Amino acid sequence: MTDELKATLLRAGAWTAGAYSVELVVRLVSNLILTRLLFPEAFGVVAASSSILIGLELISDFGVRAAIIQNPRGDSDTFLRSAWTFQISRGIILWLVVIVICGCLALPFTRAVIPAQSVFSSTMVAGLTMLLGFQFVIAGFESTAIPLNYRRMNYKPVVLLDLTSKIAPVPLTILCAWLYPSPFALAAGPLTASTLRVVLSHTIIPGPMMRWEWDTGCIQQLVHFGKWITVSSIATFGVSQSDVIFFGFLLPASFLGVYFIARTLVDAAEGLMERLNATLTLSVLGEVLRQNPLNLRDRFYRFRLPIDFVAATSGGFLVSAGTAIIGILYDPRYIQAGSVLEVLGLGLAIYPVQLIRSAFTAVGQTHVVATVSVIQAFAVVSFLITGFLISGPMGAVVGLVLSRLVPSAILFLLGRRKNWTSGWHELRLIPLFISGLLLGWLFLVLLQKFEHGSVLLTDRGAWESPLTASVNLLSSGSCRLLQGRGT
Repeated sequence: MTDELKATLLRAGAWTAGAYSVELVVRLVSNLILTRLLFPEAFGVVAASSSILIGLELISDFGVRAAIIQNPRGDSDTFLRSAWTFQISRGIILWLVVIVICGCLALPFTRAVIPAQSVFSSTMVAGLTMLLGFQFVIAGFESTAIPLNYRRMNYKPVVLLDLTSKIAPVPLTILCAWLYPSPFALAAGPLTASTLRVVLSHTIIPGPMMRWEWDTGCIQQLVHFGKWITVSSIATFGVSQSDVIFFGFLLPASFLGVYFIARTLVDAAEGLMERLNATLTLSVLGEVLRQNPLNLRDRFYRFRLPIDFVAATSGGFLVSAGTAIIGILYDPRYIQAGSVLEVLGLGLAIYPVQLIRSAFTAVGQTHVVATVSVIQAFAVVSFLITGFLISGPMGAVVGLVLSRLVPSAILFLLGRRKNWTSGWHELRLIPLFISGLLLGWLFLVLLQKFEHGSVLLTDRGAWESPLTASVNLLSSGSCRLLQGRGT
């Protein structure tokens, strides 16, 4: 890795981590305020609407950003403007599809099929989904100069854009929730953020002026590159939203809202890694593969070290202290999220193993990423259902976490065949995870010492600790298996 690439990498990492830290604080504060202004069911309705929109976005994802970064013509004005025209057309079509879906949800036949206790049976879901879906139209006009700057590793203006669009709408969202305590109040933030991103992308991001242009050759290259991206994105939808759809379809909105709060906290830590992955991994690995492909493994694990530290240590800390964290941050209505948070911490710890998938994208083997994503989607659904049948909602959460082992193992083995991954390097996650467990234990001791822990740690309601949930899941499954053999 050249000195210039090292300096660029450090600058990009510093901008990304610094901006995300500020964004994380603002998000946490706004989340704490909103949970006191609204009720758990409101977050359940928002989660259900978001799952529909995320599904549509991923199913129609042609990887325009990745194509601009990877394609040799990705920095030409014609390619960028054709990509911009393509994403505008996609955004309008997607919103029309949203309208049709919302209309179907309102039909008497559909409402008769959906279970009465399901959050999708709420009349608010269709209206909120249609309102939030207008983001597709707005986002379509976002300048393709953003991925161009990723390609050039010029991260400063992009980070400033992200930070501004995430922070500026927060006061408006809180004001709307205070004046109108309804799930619809939470739509103000995303719509404002999308509009602000479009304006800033055309004003502060360096790049060519956007205008309507449709070059057939460029569009064909986008579609050709994106066909496997689309397959991978469909599978990604299954991975990222199966839990929300599953819980939302079978359980009340209050449970989905509690689960959404726990998942939001885990996503806070995982979001930093996703941001670093989206911002740096593809660009860095692509550069290493072009300059010295034989040195990829060493550079990959050096690059991944801070991500390993954040993931494994944070995961261990959440496993130890999840319920206490919920008790400190939220009112008693959300205390059930503590046990969910502790279980999800296990999944956070093994997240870094899957980062090697970006190397396959960098060498153009998007079919590998798509195949692994499909397998991962099947694993998530299978483990969710199995866990739920064995041990109810907490069993489903445990199954969701265990499903991450499947794609992690496959990607590791595929990477090892190319000499990209190493078992010894992966083992460093274990001591980091144990360190997180010890930090969480120390945190609980300090709470008890200051006479707060006794209040925070006793109110678990009907929920189990993650260890108890795992033991019950395994023991219940073993008993059923023995009973089946006995018959």
